[in-house]
Amino acid sequence: MEQDELLKKMRGRVEQCRRLATYVMDERARAELLAMAAEGEADIARILAESGEPTGN
Repeated sequence: MEQDELLKKMRGRVEQCRRLATYVMDERARAELLAMAAEGEADIARILAESGEPTGN
C-alpha cells in the first residue's frame, strides 16, 4: 500500500471515530473513540514528519 493511500485510510478512520463519538451515549466509549482519533492524528503527523512532507497544520 502506498503512503498516500495509507494516510487517506487513516484520516478516514480518524474522522469515523470522531463522528461515532458524537452519537455514542456511553461516556467511556466516547472518550475511547476520541482517544483513538487523537492517536490516529498523532500517527499521521509522525508519518508525515518522517517522510518530510508538510503536516497541514
